[in-house]
Amino acid sequence: MSLQNYRGFSKDAWLLVGYSFISWLGGNIAWFIFPFYLRSLGFSYTDIGIVFSMSTIAQASVLLFSGPLGTKMGYKKAVLMGVSLMFLGRLIQVTYPTIALLTLGGVLVGIGMAFENPSYMALLSGEVSDEKRHYLFSLSSAMGTIGSAVGLILAGFLPRYISYRDVFALVLLIIPVRFLLVLFVRSVLAESEKKLRLDRGLLVRIGRFALPSALIGLGAGITIPYVGLWFNGRFGTSLESIGWLFAFQQFIMGLGTFLLPMIADRFGSVKTIVSFNGSASILIAAMPFSPTFFLAAAVYTVRTILMNIVNPIWNSFMVGFFKKEERSTVMALNNLSWTATFGIGQYIGGRLFDLSLTWPFMITALLYGLSMVVFWGFFGKAETKGYKPEPA
Repeated sequence: MSLQNYRGFSKDAWLLVGYSFISWLGGNIAWFIFPFYLRSLGFSYTDIGIVFSMSTIAQASVLLFSGPLGTKMGYKKAVLMGVSLMFLGRLIQVTYPTIALLTLGGVLVGIGMAFENPSYMALLSGEVSDEKRHYLFSLSSAMGTIGSAVGLILAGFLPRYISYRDVFALVLLIIPVRFLLVLFVRSVLAESEKKLRLDRGLLVRIGRFALPSALIGLGAGITIPYVGLWFNGRFGTSLESIGWLFAFQQFIMGLGTFLLPMIADRFGSVKTIVSFNGSASILIAAMPFSPTFFLAAAVYTVRTILMNIVNPIWNSFMVGFFKKEERSTVMALNNLSWTATFGIGQYIGGRLFDLSLTWPFMITALLYGLSMVVFWGFFGKAETKGYKPEPA
């Protein structure tokens, strides 16, 4: 257990870490302000759920083939194409804020994310040895999380001075920076590695990771996109206060992510994932019963840290079971399982929050807990010496 493991990364690895910071900064400005932007246009929770869901359904649909296509194109080109589509989608949402065009913009953003994220993770995984991969993944996630915190502070603070629409438009200045950073990263795939053989064995191995991800995605979709509005509606909390709350938890999570690989080294990735996510499941159930904003904020902060801090450990653990040329497909199909159910959850959550401010949290907690039961069932012995899933 040593911070020395964070040394010795290549120039390309550091460019990708910088990309993560910029990406999360802009992405969380958009994520935080978008529901308030839509509410300012007169849309209900159900309307917002439809806009969110269409974007997520588009992302899920493209994730069916974006992994193999990313391998064929090359991971770098796939990331650049995805970033370009995201820019076009956000431009439409800023320029033409009608329900139809907001949805169209969301669809383009969803398609862009379907190409960008799996290929970015595959590109990152090729920059380091297997022994240090979870350290690089954690560094990327930590810097991204700190960038997220900066974005949330800006998104919560700026509406005091400019409109929601103008805050949302800031992402149009940030997305091109992402494009430039990736432009200078070399490709990690040789031509001989751009061929992928999809067969039943590979799909079964992917499915072992995809099922618990799907349960988490469904639970997250029901509650998480609406938490900012829930705080505002339940306690009358200002946007600035909500922004600072979300930013604080991102800063803490970013710092904690640096330390988590050392915890995983000591206790094992599977035990770390199950214990952290399992604890978060209990806390999300407690949120709607919190009598004050400060108690609810504390519960949500700890829950979010526990739930998300293990993501780089999960991703590193997962890609270790697959070859280099399989990794974008693995990431894409795993993301598909999360994204498809997240999109369904967004619509269900929109309907549920119009009826109750309690039940969405309880359903999310149940789904989170079930996901960890399934994950432990598949991988409880995965760190026993010599164990690996059956090869394809």
